[in-house]
Amino acid sequence: MICVIALFVFAVLGIFSAKYRSLAKEAFRCTFLKITLRPCDTQLDQRIKSKLVGRLLPKAPNLAKFIYKRFDMLSTLFTLLLFVSMAYSAYSIFNLVTLGTCDPNGTCVITTVGGICIIELEKYAAITILAVFAVALAYILLKKRNGKGA
Repeated sequence: MICVIALFVFAVLGIFSAKYRSLAKEAFRCTFLKITLRPCDTQLDQRIKSKLVGRLLPKAPNLAKFIYKRFDMLSTLFTLLLFVSMAYSAYSIFNLVTLGTCDPNGTCVITTVGGICIIELEKYAAITILAVFAVALAYILLKKRNGKGA
């Protein structure tokens, strides 16, 4: 099931970088084989699994063990989440185009004024987003600083 997610991710990345085009082709082949109920012969899922677990192993061995044992279940879960997310996004875009709001039963984050989409953020949502960016920036700066000193 990871091939389906990889297809979407690498297809988008392949648009911008030639490095991911071969992976997108491989994910497409694997997805096509899975849809036609044949086993994937590209070993893409094994390479993704080993790369993910290999990166996690030194930092979080228990999490790496959990992911290694339940990789198929987790990839199926993420594939289902991908499709649910895509369906809900399509529903929201349809409502935005036809009704002028994403959610006809409540308030929408995105509204249209004069045919132009405007993002309305609540005060706390904006503060949360800024805090996340600040923490991420601080982490990156500290990591660069520690990398230079070592």
